[in-house]
Amino acid sequence: MIPGTEGKWLHPPFSGDVAEGYIWGRGAMDIKQMLIGILESAEYLLSRGSVFRRTVYLAFGEDEETRSTGARAISDTLKRRGVELEFVLDEGAGDVTNAADYGAPGTLVCPIGVYEKGYANLKLTARSRGGHSSNPFRGTSLGALSKAITAIVEQPPEPHLSDAILQTLSSLSPKIIEEPMASWVHDVGAHEAEILDWFLRHESLYHQVQTTVAPTMIRGGSPAGNVMPQDMEAIINFRIAPPDTPESLLKHCRKVAGDGVELEFVQQIGPSVPSEIDSYGYRSLKAVLEHYFRDLVFIPMQNRGATDARHYEQICRCCLRFGPFLEEEDISAEGIHGTNERISIRAYLQGIRVLVKLMETTCTEETRSVIP
Repeated sequence: MIPGTEGKWLHPPFSGDVAEGYIWGRGAMDIKQMLIGILESAEYLLSRGSVFRRTVYLAFGEDEETRSTGARAISDTLKRRGVELEFVLDEGAGDVTNAADYGAPGTLVCPIGVYEKGYANLKLTARSRGGHSSNPFRGTSLGALSKAITAIVEQPPEPHLSDAILQTLSSLSPKIIEEPMASWVHDVGAHEAEILDWFLRHESLYHQVQTTVAPTMIRGGSPAGNVMPQDMEAIINFRIAPPDTPESLLKHCRKVAGDGVELEFVQQIGPSVPSEIDSYGYRSLKAVLEHYFRDLVFIPMQNRGATDARHYEQICRCCLRFGPFLEEEDISAEGIHGTNERISIRAYLQGIRVLVKLMETTCTEETRSVIP
């Protein structure tokens, strides 16, 4: 919650009020609804005598938004015990959009996150003794920093159609009816360059094929207009798309930035390992979702944000990101991390139905369905 906005909330931000068809409060859409929904789903099954044929681990790391030490500790503990998981379901994805940008107008798609992009903060340092601005013979640290930032922004790593993107296109191809994409997706190998260009020209698609570059911070400027700055630093944030890695990204940035600046990562983690869509976990989740949301086409895709799921890859080959609490677009846009964050009772209960059905069909004894 942003300090100073407390008075703008229609219901107190930490009240959990149930009113006007919504559950109100900070975290109602990110990610308390998933936390409580999982617990309610498990309790529902247990209270009705369901017998589990698989062990179900409810794993809640306390610091996913920062260092994910909780998830790391849980995953490491399970690994030490020799546990291998069939699949993991974490938060993420679940945004319903029109697939017009893919060439499938009128088709409503909902992504299942099968991998995450990597994350890196690159620090650029330009050093200078400063001095009076009347004698900038060797330039300024700000000038050197600006040139390096511009070079990195204007020359990002090459885009790629990763295996996960190929799976996305394959899943969606029956719905793609507009040319030229309709022809291209039937022979992706022959039209890779055209498809890449298509993705790069659409705001909703480009991030899937491109490591994104976003300068976000700069420090050390001069306190006066006639004084040259001394040492200056900047931060560029990258979301790393496969097959790029932190190592290849740093090498690329050093090449394009040239001399005059120092480059080092202050934080970095590579892309996660994509989960196979032919896996038991993916097929099971997709089947349950299609049972309840029959007007949507579920497709594998990258998860734009980071989650704890990547930390379970050491003990699981199928780590999925999907929160089944599908909310109206205007509520989602207004609510997450914002003032008057809330979730509709409808979306919350529907998400619980999905979680119950998923646990029932994959983890309990073969009995009649306990929930329609």
